[in-house]
Amino acid sequence: MSWANDEPGAEALAFERVPKSRPKPWAAAAVMAALLIVGGAGATWFFGTRSADVLPPPDGPWPEQRGFVVSQCSVEGLTPLTQPVVEKFLRTLPEIESLTAYTKLQASAEPLTPGITCGVQAYFMGTAHRADDIPKIAVDISTSPVPVNLVRRPSNFWAGKADVHIILTRPGSGLLQFGIEGARVATERDKEIIAEKIRRTVDVDTIYYEDSAFATKLHAFYCPDRLCHVEPGPIDQQSFYVRTDEPDAAETLKRALGGMPGVDFVLPVRPDI
Repeated sequence: MSWANDEPGAEALAFERVPKSRPKPWAAAAVMAALLIVGGAGATWFFGTRSADVLPPPDGPWPEQRGFVVSQCSVEGLTPLTQPVVEKFLRTLPEIESLTAYTKLQASAEPLTPGITCGVQAYFMGTAHRADDIPKIAVDISTSPVPVNLVRRPSNFWAGKADVHIILTRPGSGLLQFGIEGARVATERDKEIIAEKIRRTVDVDTIYYEDSAFATKLHAFYCPDRLCHVEPGPIDQQSFYVRTDEPDAAETLKRALGGMPGVDFVLPVRPDI
């Protein structure tokens, strides 16, 4: 079995570690059935080399999506004069559970906040009482005395489940567009080599494989409406997620996997998307 659009007949790798004991036939059949149910077509790859070491995404838990960001996408953004006006208004809305204001100076000292797509600007980070309160808050915000916008701040499904995110190269990748030497769409063979390189580089607890179907499912979960900084729709992306207790694993894997065929980005898993 192979991935769609991948090289046929990927050659098996030779591994140095002592192989695990062979599973009993009934156990292997049960695992295969479970993977087919959970992983769909993308699960076929796990039945190949070292299948026990690469798993489909876990069933859950699925985090509540109650976070949002309020800002003003303009040349100047919210100012020391207008931000207090907006804050006073926001604090009257009963659907908001918590609200924190960040000035432009504070924003410039922090990593880029999810939902802020207009550069460094003053903003508010909030949490709704319930997930279904966010559309209500967006409607209320349309009556703000100073024009502002609300976007969701999705809580990452993978937070607490993995520590490193390896995005595989896909058609349309910037690496391909810029003609980076050695870059190519990740093949079945590439995925096997990348997974083994991960295992050899850090002390791995679990490696998960996320196919495009699950990435699309997550995107719909993060963005059930148009209150997002990205457009809803299918996601053509495949990834590995690595759970490890090793410190600085993201930087270690970034150095080890950088430039490998089939690897686009190596990123730490963060609480927010």
